[in-house]
Amino acid sequence: MNMSDVLQTRDGVDDLPLILIADDDKATRVLLRRVMEREGYKVVAAETGAEAVGLCQSVSADLILLDYIMPELDGVDACAQIRTLERYKTTPVLMITSLDDDASIQRAMVCGASDYITKPILLPVLRQRVRHLLASRRAERFMMHLAYHDSLTALPNREYFHQRLGQVLADPVMRVGQHAVMYIDLDQFKIVNDTCGHSAGDQLLRQLAHLLQTTLRKDDLVARLGGDEFGVLLHNCDMEQACQVAEKLRETVASFRFVWESRIFTVGASIGVVPIDGDSVPLATVLSAADAACYAAKDAGRNQVQVYRPENEELRQRQTEMGWVNRITRALDEGRFRLRYQPIVALSSREGLVEHFELLVSMIDEKGLSVAPDAFIPSAERYNLMPAIDRWVINAAFRFIGSLPDSARHLHTCCINLSGSSLTDEHLLQYIQGKLIEYEVEPRLVCFEITETATIANMNRALRLISELRARGCRFALDDFGTGLASFAYLKHLPVDFLKIDGTFVKNIVRDPVNHAIVKAINEIGHALGIKTIAEYVEDVETLEALRELGVDYGQGFGIARPKPLETFEVFGRWAKQAA
Repeated sequence: MNMSDVLQTRDGVDDLPLILIADDDKATRVLLRRVMEREGYKVVAAETGAEAVGLCQSVSADLILLDYIMPELDGVDACAQIRTLERYKTTPVLMITSLDDDASIQRAMVCGASDYITKPILLPVLRQRVRHLLASRRAERFMMHLAYHDSLTALPNREYFHQRLGQVLADPVMRVGQHAVMYIDLDQFKIVNDTCGHSAGDQLLRQLAHLLQTTLRKDDLVARLGGDEFGVLLHNCDMEQACQVAEKLRETVASFRFVWESRIFTVGASIGVVPIDGDSVPLATVLSAADAACYAAKDAGRNQVQVYRPENEELRQRQTEMGWVNRITRALDEGRFRLRYQPIVALSSREGLVEHFELLVSMIDEKGLSVAPDAFIPSAERYNLMPAIDRWVINAAFRFIGSLPDSARHLHTCCINLSGSSLTDEHLLQYIQGKLIEYEVEPRLVCFEITETATIANMNRALRLISELRARGCRFALDDFGTGLASFAYLKHLPVDFLKIDGTFVKNIVRDPVNHAIVKAINEIGHALGIKTIAEYVEDVETLEALRELGVDYGQGFGIARPKPLETFEVFGRWAKQAA
């Protein structure tokens, strides 16, 4: 699927599915067109395989009906050529054939056919196959939309922004014009969150997202990169124009008034601007420069626009890399990391022992104050410090598990997060195996949580790690499930024990029928594969009851129990007490 198509879902009533029919027999072609149009679809037709390939270069069909036997270029070779086109990588192709031998069918499937139907064509069967393939296509588009969009603001997310910017940087034709990248970090946003709560902060982000969209030009791209950070890609825009756009955005945000329960708040925007000229520049370099320019704007007094220049490199090194690298490294050296635990409870029981829990890491700063993981983990990931943090967590967690008394043998699972960068650490497996032996930890008590996106990005390493540790008795959970590009397609190939349904889908299931349907589908597919499901972000009783009705196995969230320091862990503590 073309990246630009991700932002253009075909949900409108008038935007009917387009069917491409290719058959050299005129009577068959007319019949198929008539049947498809009666079903309510739009149709384009080709007489040859070569003509079908040509049409695919100019139209975006939702499904292709392709005759197997055609002169010059047969349907199988035409299908293979169509699959080389970016927009047709996943478009369903229904092969129509009079050949029903295994070799012919195998050849069609190898060349990219999604399904086949034999002649003489049974029209009821044809209609059913077409409906099924189009339904799968719609589901795929929907999942792609979710994967590339921020659930809170509906803006494109970091993943889409990085891929789109990467396309511009990698394509010499696209780099011919001048472009610019902006990195926007809101000022004083934390005041709204701390004063009025996260609901107010979420509403502010939604309103500002809409404000940014309406202020920019139609062809410009704005994305939420995470937290209160936004990225903007300005197409065909020289630096003079880019600075004018940035200043307009800054003024728009500064003049905005956010009202919450009779209170009025103002926020500002620190904006870093980086030019993209005709030279090829690595994506990481552009993002790092934009980040540095934004930090320079904050350091200069906030609510300012700062243009990146090479001479700012020293400032960037001092303020970003060395700042966080030094703080995190010193915290590791000085033992200033702490573990908290949050219960994960069986939803089939109204009350019970804390048999499952997730360990969460936090950092203590130089003044003795706790630093939330959201504050330091993004920088740790950016500068490859997560493997060191993960090893600290593994060591501390195993030491804790190994010290538990015999009365804690009812414990079932202690969940430990592994970052994507740790999955690429070839020595991690040996480290974990060594710590299991050192602290005499029963592997059955350990469950490693790995995110869906990180696992897909490091599939071979992840599969080896999972296989080796599961053979010893450890278990694995796939975290934040539902946010990746090909969730269901990869799931059946991953030997995991638990599926953690992403909290963005869980927290609104009572009020949002789409979220409810997504959670239900993920739960049913997990159970069909023999995988237990865990719902994150269970924040209230209504959500808890809705999850019970859906048959989700476990729940986790503030509505059940808040994280508590690991040193306060009570072997016989009941989660119901903490939920009070």
